[in-house]
Amino acid sequence: MVKYLSLLCIFFSGHLAALEWQMPLSQGSANFQTQLAVEFAKQVQKGTSNRLKIVAHLDGKLYKGEQIFGAVKNDLTPIGLRLMSALDHEDILLQLDALPFLAKNYREAFNLYKVSRADVERILEVKGVKLLYAVPYPAQGLYSRTEIESLDDLIDKRFRPYSKTTQALGDKLGMRAQILPLNKLEKQFKKKKIDVLFGSALAAASIDLPRYFPFWYEIKAWLPKSMMVVNLKVWNKLSEADQKAVLAAARKVEGQGWGMSKKVSEQAKQRLVDEGVTVSVFAPALQRQFEVVGLSIVQQWLQNIGDKGRYIIERYLLLNKQG
Repeated sequence: MVKYLSLLCIFFSGHLAALEWQMPLSQGSANFQTQLAVEFAKQVQKGTSNRLKIVAHLDGKLYKGEQIFGAVKNDLTPIGLRLMSALDHEDILLQLDALPFLAKNYREAFNLYKVSRADVERILEVKGVKLLYAVPYPAQGLYSRTEIESLDDLIDKRFRPYSKTTQALGDKLGMRAQILPLNKLEKQFKKKKIDVLFGSALAAASIDLPRYFPFWYEIKAWLPKSMMVVNLKVWNKLSEADQKAVLAAARKVEGQGWGMSKKVSEQAKQRLVDEGVTVSVFAPALQRQFEVVGLSIVQQWLQNIGDKGRYIIERYLLLNKQG
């Protein structure tokens, strides 16, 4: 009898000690970043032997995309996924992976991540948040309602910026920014109030972009990353064993995610073609002009950030040269 009661106590104490974290996600189940986050939650539960369960809330139903980082930082929810460059108001360094034409492919994007991760981690920890993993979206292109053959074709075109960087690039190209929340975007498309849109081929999986934009240009402007972050106070309450299990799950999912991003990029481009979108690249001269404009934003960023940013860029360029 005593042995039976002891076993019951062990069972119930273990059951009561189990933690459950709510994880807000801004995208739906079709988005590969959402799929990775759900897989991460499964790996955590398995790695901690069910001591920690992470419950995913999709489609911005718990917190909308722009609310997620603040909710994690302010201890309203333990963990969440947020686009890094959308947090540039927190620190200018977080613009790094959305600087135009600094990193144009997965190898360059990974090199940039490699040389900057420690700095990003320090910034986030000051905010009370810990970085677990980061995975890029496919390279950003340009959707257009009309064909683009020169920079003059972009003057006065209306576009919807989704960060300070995209707004700066549009402004320098002579376009007119239309500040709109994501949930009102398609309504403006229907009214033909948006002429061009920065976005990867994958963006068409969330919004019916082929219906409104018959052209998509693969300009390979930048590869923005989404970051899985956890509240630092919550993190510090985990046992050392569970912290190691969470980090192991993060490393595994991050590795899978970079490969998955590359795969879905190719699939997304083919879907655009299948749906009647003209997928092409700019003429070389136009691409160079576009890159000159974009790199002027990188120069301005370096002036604003100072030595911290220059050191990162120097290491990044050296790493690229090493192959």
